Amino acid sequence: MKFVGKHVMKYLSALLSLCLILATPAMAHHGTNGQFDSTKLVTVTGVISDLAFVNPHAYVYIDVTAEDGAVTQWNCELRASSVLRRSGWTPEMFANGTPVHIEGVMARRDAQGCYVETISFNGGEPIARYDQLTEVQQEELLAGRSATTAWGDPNIAGDWAAEQRLVGAISGPNAVGGMGGPPRGGRGGVQLTEAGATYRAEMIDAEDNVAGRLDCRPRDFFSDWTFDQPSNRIVQEEDQITLMYGFMDTTRVIHLDMDEHPSDIEPSWAGHSIGKWEDGVLVVDTIGFTRFAGNRSTRSEQFHAVERFTLNHEEGSLTREYMGEDPLFWAGQQTGQDVVHLADYPWEPYACDDRSVE
Repeated sequence: MKFVGKHVMKYLSALLSLCLILATPAMAHHGTNGQFDSTKLVTVTGVISDLAFVNPHAYVYIDVTAEDGAVTQWNCELRASSVLRRSGWTPEMFANGTPVHIEGVMARRDAQGCYVETISFNGGEPIARYDQLTEVQQEELLAGRSATTAWGDPNIAGDWAAEQRLVGAISGPNAVGGMGGPPRGGRGGVQLTEAGATYRAEMIDAEDNVAGRLDCRPRDFFSDWTFDQPSNRIVQEEDQITLMYGFMDTTRVIHLDMDEHPSDIEPSWAGHSIGKWEDGVLVVDTIGFTRFAGNRSTRSEQFHAVERFTLNHEEGSLTREYMGEDPLFWAGQQTGQDVVHLADYPWEPYACDDRSVE
């Protein structure tokens, strides 16, 4: 399922400059500009010796034989396994002993590391990093699906995913970047108060702290729902709805049988959510958060989020409008909107295994 039109490339190109401006040293850990040097092109030809089909990035390992017979193993980064699967890529494509030819760019801190832009198997045609190898028609996903539950609420159960942001090469004159999409969910979008800026500096800007990196942790309450575009799962019951994120394995329970939050909430990353249906719209109120500083958001225990989920059954889409406020750390509100569609690949655990080079 590929909902992306040609105009997206122009959109992403225009936003690349914004991404770079908003980037901080802490972001460089997984940003292509921090880990890879787009000015240094590299060609890697050899045979596959291993594969790590993992999140947040898959890696293919290639044995390269020099003229003198010496063998050196290279490791070249691919997209996250969850979105590779969604695009039709499989581990079987990378069988050990398969001859491969990779065009990409060099890693900054690894003499045998690269970022894959194209890969050819057994002398075949090059496959670009973001190529969609299989597609599922939306009509197939909607077939036999009921618009409402047995108890009459809009039926939002199932697997949902944001449209894939199919970025282009990060090298060459037409480079549009490989950062996984434009900044969302508060990265530079909310001005911090003095208290918020101080906390962020303490947690992120110190050289010996890794709070701004991925490190197999959630990154932002709002943008994690669509970040990197894996499939999410919604389990719907009459008295509660469970959101199972395809990114970093976050699970949220929305309590539909509560009118108010309890007074003894145990603070957590995802907070405590209560919800109700208003004219076919699921309105979710969430409080009870732990403090957090990351490269996409900084928030205090006073962070408060309101989300409104609206189902379009005919199109197989679920739109979320959201508002966040944090009177201690934020100088204003954060608002936004995103859309997920019935997923072309089922939800699966993220099982983060970060193999990037520091």
